[in-house]
Amino acid sequence: MNKLATLAVAIALSLSGSLYAGEHHEADHSHDHATADAKAVPDPLAQSGALDSDDHAWLAAGSIDAASSEVALAAEALADQLTDEESIIEIQRDADDKAWAVVLGGYCDTESSCVQYTRMLSLDEPESAAGATKQASQAQDMKLVIAPTALPALHMANVVIQAQVEPFRGNQSGLAGDADVRRVQQGLNAKGISTTVDGWYGNGTTSAYARWQRRLGYTGLDATGIPGPSSLAALGQNRFVLTHKINVGSRTTFSGKRVNERTRAMLREAQRLFGRTITLTQGSYNPGGVGASGGTHDGGGAVDISVSSLSQTQRWQLVRALRKVGFAAWYRTPSQGPWSSHIHAIAVGDTDMSLSARNQVADYYVGRNGLASHAPDNTPTAYRVPFTWWEKY
Repeated sequence: MNKLATLAVAIALSLSGSLYAGEHHEADHSHDHATADAKAVPDPLAQSGALDSDDHAWLAAGSIDAASSEVALAAEALADQLTDEESIIEIQRDADDKAWAVVLGGYCDTESSCVQYTRMLSLDEPESAAGATKQASQAQDMKLVIAPTALPALHMANVVIQAQVEPFRGNQSGLAGDADVRRVQQGLNAKGISTTVDGWYGNGTTSAYARWQRRLGYTGLDATGIPGPSSLAALGQNRFVLTHKINVGSRTTFSGKRVNERTRAMLREAQRLFGRTITLTQGSYNPGGVGASGGTHDGGGAVDISVSSLSQTQRWQLVRALRKVGFAAWYRTPSQGPWSSHIHAIAVGDTDMSLSARNQVADYYVGRNGLASHAPDNTPTAYRVPFTWWEKY
């Protein structure tokens, strides 16, 4: 534990600084057609409970609500100062009305022995270079807190995958995150948000987690019950340390269509495997853009790909390349719906995805086609690959 604490202190202190100090990180290597009308498998309903709060004693003033836009903007601006193990969990102001991002991080020696720390990064622009140096020094000298006891690790990717499969397709014994899901459920109950502690991330846990996200100030696609790194880190404060994090990154473009950095990195790798250019006909974050898409492109991780210049064999080869890097991908034809031939793909594990896209991931996991029919996947056996996601790839 002493070794871990020393490492945490050294890393945290070396990275403290001002919001305006540097550039953004690239994404770490490390939505389609109507499933929204299908009914999900039931789970015990989450009950309301008493609210609580996690006050930070080293600040003289209370916190601002951690609204999704505020935390997201801070995370983007401070990306070059955060390690992969860190998340911004809220924004606070001190007695001098200076804004600070509360950063939660941690390191693990074993799955049951992790050290967690909190540090503060300034969100105020310094007036001069000397001011920036003084500001960084203050952050280093005054704003680091180490948790006093060892904590267990929580595998974020395993939790997210179960959150994207089990609400729609029921408890899946083949998924590896039951112990991690139980820790999340215990954390929700400790916050006064009741849900059954059983390792199954069903509709009850989804509803309970969405309540937690709304309590933090998140709304819309940021409060669907799919855990993101900031809300999950906040839930784990003094409880667990996140490992195997999923970060979707900022919004960007690929072949002229909007995607996030994680999706772009996945498409680039699939393109490398395929050996030909990938051209998108529809990207992500496109609410109401194409009616036949059933809301699957409303959030992150969803793309449609042109196949007009590809032979039949090449179309299946591209499906395989997309699946290898972690997409739930299908070749769509006019016989299946009101669209021209294309490939539809959802980035498994994307924490920005819409619920209809989430249900397609669940269909893919159990070998279905992600359409309203939920028919068996018609992809030829030679072009199928084991279920995976980007960070695992």
